[in-house]
Amino acid sequence: MLKAVRTARSTPAGPPLSALPENTVVGCHGGCGGTTVARLLAPAGREATRDTLHLLTTPVVLVARSTAYGMHWATRGVAIAHQSIGPGQLPGPPLLVLVADSPLREPPTVRARVRLVQDRVQAVVRFPYVPEWRDTDDPLTVPLTRPVIEAAVALRTALLRSVST
Repeated sequence: MLKAVRTARSTPAGPPLSALPENTVVGCHGGCGGTTVARLLAPAGREATRDTLHLLTTPVVLVARSTAYGMHWATRGVAIAHQSIGPGQLPGPPLLVLVADSPLREPPTVRARVRLVQDRVQAVVRFPYVPEWRDTDDPLTVPLTRPVIEAAVALRTALLRSVST
């Protein structure tokens, strides 16, 4: 089931929100940051659960943590999305957002799994680790850092490209 998400208070630069196509953000697993990403894309971004992925008809943004567990579920999401591409279904391959779970480099398993799916997604966008998000009830009340703004702009640009191709 789709649900509307609240608009973020801080809006990154880049393509205007009004230019974004309607899209659906799917968290590949709990606690991955799917709601935060959907809020960064609001009002165009709607959030849906993983078990409805095969029913979606708008461009899909898959969100996962940059862990082996996260990429396990992201890989499954990419496979389901590819089975759902066609008329009256998904318009094309999903975008993949990886949310860093620490300031450390991604583990080798994550890098390997990203290489496996990168040809089956429109783009891979990496969101940086934001320590302040761990100690707040609402991540978007924390001022956005330059790396977060750059990631949001990259995601918006990828979404615009996904509907123009």
